[in-house]
Amino acid sequence: MTSSPTTPQPNRRRLLGIAVSVAVFLGIWLMPAPAGLSLVGQRTLAVTLFAVVWWIFGVTAPAYTTLLMFTGYIVLGLAKAETVFRLWTTPLMWLMVGAFLIAAAVTKSGLARRVALLLMLRFASSYRSLVVLVYVLGFLLSFLIPQPFPRTLLIMAVVGAVIDSAGMDPRDAASLGFATFAGATATSMMLLTGDAMLNAASVGFSGTTLTWLGWAQHMGVPGLLASLLMLSLHLLLFRPVGTATVDTQALRMQLQAQGPLSRTELRTLAWVLVALALWATDFIHHVDPAWVALGVSVALSLPMVGDVLAPSDVTDGINWPILIFVTGALAIGTVGRETGVAQWIATVFLPATPPSNPYLFALLIGGATMAVHMFLGSALAVMSIVAPPMVAWATQAGWSGLVPALLAYTAVEIHYLLPFQHVTILLGEGKAGRYGSRETLRYGIPLTFVTLGVMLFEILWWQQTGLIGK
Repeated sequence: MTSSPTTPQPNRRRLLGIAVSVAVFLGIWLMPAPAGLSLVGQRTLAVTLFAVVWWIFGVTAPAYTTLLMFTGYIVLGLAKAETVFRLWTTPLMWLMVGAFLIAAAVTKSGLARRVALLLMLRFASSYRSLVVLVYVLGFLLSFLIPQPFPRTLLIMAVVGAVIDSAGMDPRDAASLGFATFAGATATSMMLLTGDAMLNAASVGFSGTTLTWLGWAQHMGVPGLLASLLMLSLHLLLFRPVGTATVDTQALRMQLQAQGPLSRTELRTLAWVLVALALWATDFIHHVDPAWVALGVSVALSLPMVGDVLAPSDVTDGINWPILIFVTGALAIGTVGRETGVAQWIATVFLPATPPSNPYLFALLIGGATMAVHMFLGSALAVMSIVAPPMVAWATQAGWSGLVPALLAYTAVEIHYLLPFQHVTILLGEGKAGRYGSRETLRYGIPLTFVTLGVMLFEILWWQQTGLIGK
């Protein structure tokens, strides 16, 4: 909804957000410095929470709020520009840039749509098979499209055509649409490039590094378990209301309309396979996945061997507002660590030492992260607040920073109660996915227990992979 004289409610919310942010800022800035927090740390906290309130109330687009936060950090002398924008000097940012460009190439070429249509034509026969298939497609296409947004929208375009041609009951259509977007949150967990933005950011919050194959080792099986549990939960909660027959003839006509496999699709597939091979063997050649992604992106723009990406894709294919927001989310952690805010938060809100029982540790991290997530909504905003202090707290006790970072990541990646609490679910709400808050809440309540179960399994699994000492 856009604000106008006839729709004043959004403006009221935004104005209220400004008032609250000013009150929070002044309250923290002017109060006596809390014990254990330096004056610079106190002022950093004031600027950070000012921005967080703007994010919560939607005062302006998240990217603009992030730019204002950058300005506050630098102009008020709280951090240097090289600290605030440190993400741009790391491979993480360039992995996200490359992932957006590869996603644009695979989508433009028609390769991903062809794969989706072929699988639908071969395996889709009923409502239940369609629910299973959207999960399978989400995982398979994550090898081709390293971003969940274009993946889910592409799958939903095919699913929507199936829904319409089958004359599906609106309740079953809503369920199927919801499965398309909900499934993407779980299947994105299995590969580092399954969600090159959030997955890479979670590694960044840990303060360590992780290879593409290392991510698959630690998160592949937990991601598979999450996918199976969430698929089973969906089939249990959303039983078919009506009967519908998939119109295979309509699918065949769509596939025929694409024509034979084109040279553009073949070139795109070849370069994606090159990227996958180099990502999977980065432990041998030690070339970071980011530089592989950028190199393949450039190759996809070259004459003869590429000719898929155009100059306009640098502006249209990359979601620059999202990248600005990611920079801000990670800057909160970086600046917070340098000014002592992260350590102070850990001292005030967490026990003096982590529980010795790793399963209690997982429940503490997961429960705290999910509680904050219910309030803030944004996965990256939540991780930017909870991950740095939790990592600082855990590493002081000898834990790998990856453990709290990946637990917090799991809590925000697959858990939500309402659409606004996960951007992928929000993307499909309404016309795009044909579902609303009712379906999300119905699924989200039992999903809480599934999420906690996955985190407990992660502790067991990481003991096998060596991330946690047995």
